[in-house]
Amino acid sequence: MSQKYDVPGLYSFLLHTPEAGLRKMFVDNKPMTEAHFNLMLKVVRACPEAQFCEHFEKQDFPKVKFGPAEMKIKEKFWGDCMTTWNNRGLLTPAVATKAA
Repeated sequence: MSQKYDVPGLYSFLLHTPEAGLRKMFVDNKPMTEAHFNLMLKVVRACPEAQFCEHFEKQDFPKVKFGPAEMKIKEKFWGDCMTTWNNRGLLTPAVATKAA
């Protein structure tokens, strides 16, 4: 799996950081809104690490129920999240592994 970013590291951070801390860190309405935050948590909680990485790469979603506000942001969700994660220093480049 060739990845541009360290998505497993991001997933682990999102999964293990308390929700209140994540909310303070991310929700600023430029571009991460409360709807983005809620959908992000749904995606993180709905799937294991490997599946999250697949959804991240494909920019799609696991089977989760979308609320009205989440439906409105669905198209731009991954791009907005990537912008926010990048601005907070969470989207670090993947470490290249050398073939033996």
